[in-house]
Parts: sequence; structure tokens; C-alpha cells
Amino acid sequence: MSDGIKKKILDYLIQNKGKELTVEDVAKAVGEQRLNVVKAQLTRLAKEGRVQKVAEGKYKVS
Repeated sequence: MSDGIKKKILDYLIQNKGKELTVEDVAKAVGEQRLNVVKAQLTRLAKEGRVQKVAEGKYKVS
């Protein structure tokens, strides 16, 4: 389940490359109501080096 959400999140961030997006923006865009799931996946993607955490609660793909 989370792999599908993770892929959706990464695809959305790639489409919006260079923009700083909040957890809420990403959750709304991928259709996920549980913010903690989105935040966990963003944290995992950041640890993998696929996204950057630019500020508290903001992420982007460079």
C-alpha cells in the first residue's frame, strides 16, 4: 500500500520540480487524507536522497 503512495508522491514532486511543497499540499494532490502517512513517505524519500527537506514541513525535488 505505501509503495503506491510513495510512487504517487514522488511523481507529483517530479511534476512540480523546484517548487517547495508542504505535506498538506502533497497529500491533497495525491488524494491521501492521512497526513502522517504522507509525512512518513516524504521522510523516507528524503533519507533515500530522492527529495530534499528544505524547511520544517516543506519538501522539493531539485
